[in-house]
Amino acid sequence: MISVVIVNWNSGSYLGKCVLSLMNNAPDCEIIVVDNDSNDASLAFAAGGSLPVKILRNRQNLGYAAANNIGWRASRGDFVLFLNPDSECLPGAIDCLADTLFRDPGVWAVGGLLADPAGKRQSGFNVRSFPTAGSVAAQMFFLDEIWPCNPWTSRYHMTGLKSNVASDVDQPAAACLMLTRKALEACHGFDEAFFPAWFEDVDLCKRIHKAGGRIQFQPAAAFVHAGGSSIDTLGGGLFLKYFHTNMIRYFSKHHGHQYAGRVRTLVILGMQLRAVLSLLYPMIKNSSRKSSARMFWECARHISSTTGVNR
Repeated sequence: MISVVIVNWNSGSYLGKCVLSLMNNAPDCEIIVVDNDSNDASLAFAAGGSLPVKILRNRQNLGYAAANNIGWRASRGDFVLFLNPDSECLPGAIDCLADTLFRDPGVWAVGGLLADPAGKRQSGFNVRSFPTAGSVAAQMFFLDEIWPCNPWTSRYHMTGLKSNVASDVDQPAAACLMLTRKALEACHGFDEAFFPAWFEDVDLCKRIHKAGGRIQFQPAAAFVHAGGSSIDTLGGGLFLKYFHTNMIRYFSKHHGHQYAGRVRTLVILGMQLRAVLSLLYPMIKNSSRKSSARMFWECARHISSTTGVNR
């Protein structure tokens, strides 16, 4: 049996489309929606209770990791697909992921091919290698834009990956990630210290590799993924703080405090640089130069003052 866990937080009409795609293209799946205290109409599609969907409602936003843990522990499937609400599965995609895990017990997790609604593959996001201080530096100081094929960015974005061949990889995006139940139990699911979101999937994939499991990218399993809905709902300023705090937490957990300290310095300098540049041109969409600069500067101050990121 295959279970699908969808964490919802004010996802609007995306959620209903996601569930409909599952009902049309994978009708035998168990569908579990874990709602993190949404205050929009995203659950309206399930009004009346006639759809084969289990909805678990949290009284507060517990974060993406905790909600996913609630979902998979309430599921019954031998394989569990974690799917973002702004995603839609295409015919045969979920069976293809499950078949990949079934055929090779050494593969503990598998991700599918993500494309935007226009059909463009989301390269650079879909599959990545584990981050390093070099990849962070390339991003913080715009090397990935000035010199896109630099070795640190190329490695991180896995630019040499063949998009039509199944391959072992470090970390597919958790927007579409299927794991065996045995893998989830062995790794104890997601680490809920990564709150409210970001880097909990990188951490889980890292722990799978450390435990001896393999992770594959399966391009024959195709999904449509809008992307960015959580960032739009949360807002740019909070996203910057949460994303980079969790990034440093990841490095501290897996590479030690000294390595994480170097990454922390890179992030602070990168945020300060963006604050200065934003005074010339706003680097956050739909914001003024002043508000853009303020968001980056506040992120730098937050990272400078935050010490509790080493769990």
